[in-house]
Amino acid sequence: MTAIPTRWRTALQDQLQSALERMERARRHLAAGHGDAAMQEAYPAAVAGATMRVWQDVRPWEQSLSGDEMHRRVCQQLPSLFAALTAGDVQRALTSPWHVEKARTYVDEAQAFVDDTRQRVAHWLETP
Repeated sequence: MTAIPTRWRTALQDQLQSALERMERARRHLAAGHGDAAMQEAYPAAVAGATMRVWQDVRPWEQSLSGDEMHRRVCQQLPSLFAALTAGDVQRALTSPWHVEKARTYVDEAQAFVDDTRQRVAHWLETP
């Protein structure tokens, strides 16, 4: 196994930081009663987590994937509720009104997914 190049370490750290910040904003939107805004933050956070998991499987500095293949693999990595969203019209789903309690289920799943991804990435970055 080759070491993670600096450029990709930075990309991983940036993706992770973005996902964590989005989850913080999603929680604030839920607290303010805005389920739709929470979903618009949680979905990209879940996609960032899925992207990092794909990168762990297929190291992009060693092998590149086509856009279609990357999309397919990211969708496969998404947690179940978000994977179901990708099976339909994601744009429409995310721009539709969301009740806070329904959105909370998705936000909770995204939070658990991002937290687990954070642990995986931290371990990966520590590995020489």
